[in-house]
Amino acid sequence: MSKRVLSIGVLLCAALVSALVAQPPAAPPGGRGGAAAGRGGGGGGGGRGFPQQARPLAPPDVLARGKAVFETNCARCHATDLRGNPPQGHSLLHSLIALDDKQGELIAAELTKHESPINLAGGDPVAVAEYVHSILKTVGGQASPPNRPDGSDLNIVVGDAKAGAAYFAKGCAGCHSVTGDLKGIASKYADARALQNGWVQGTSGPVRFGRGGGAGVGNPVTVTLANGTKLEGKLVRKDDFLVVLTLADGTRKAIARNGDVPKVEVRDPNEAHKKMALALDDPDNKNMHDVTAYLVTLK
Repeated sequence: MSKRVLSIGVLLCAALVSALVAQPPAAPPGGRGGAAAGRGGGGGGGGRGFPQQARPLAPPDVLARGKAVFETNCARCHATDLRGNPPQGHSLLHSLIALDDKQGELIAAELTKHESPINLAGGDPVAVAEYVHSILKTVGGQASPPNRPDGSDLNIVVGDAKAGAAYFAKGCAGCHSVTGDLKGIASKYADARALQNGWVQGTSGPVRFGRGGGAGVGNPVTVTLANGTKLEGKLVRKDDFLVVLTLADGTRKAIARNGDVPKVEVRDPNEAHKKMALALDDPDNKNMHDVTAYLVTLK
């Protein structure tokens, strides 16, 4: 190798080393694992609060005081577990003020701006903040409902079973029977919360409270052709260009679509159940809790 080629190689290596040395170190990733800016970071000028899962709990007496103050002033609109009671109050589970608050300074300031200002005295702002943080600490993944700060299950069986039976007879018995499809329903769910979620949603859990899946594939469909002929069956596929259905005899029929021709009407078997769930709504969710209290007795 000539001296000239060797010199060029040395110069290139030196340039590469200089460039690497000049580069600033890579910033650590944001989120819980790093100290970069964001809610997951705890220090520096870029941090925005504390990671809730890592926040230590306040003493039991502080949490008890905060819970009492919160239930007196806030729970009617925002619920004891912060999930909210629409339309009066929104969920606080993703409130930036609650997440960024340290010891009540942001929460107390926000309460004074409330539609009906709430002025907490003494150590109440700190106690309420600690209670709120204790709930946020237990929030599950994918925005699932929080558990209680002490790890115990929240008792949701707070309704009147007798009133629930009366409501069931009026609003549910037309489609469901406690000696038929709902026989022993309470024993088929892990707990009362799962049972309540199942019957309110109408689709989840081991028992389907509605009459099939949501609107879409597998639901009854009527296709009206341009000449007025109607085809009925179960929907296989529907888009802007094609509708596919399975007829009563098992034949699969594919029909090209041009705009709204042919007309496609998909019926949602759960429509009646959805209307019933909306009719349940009241400021205190009394009807829902009453029906749940009745259903948990069906073992």
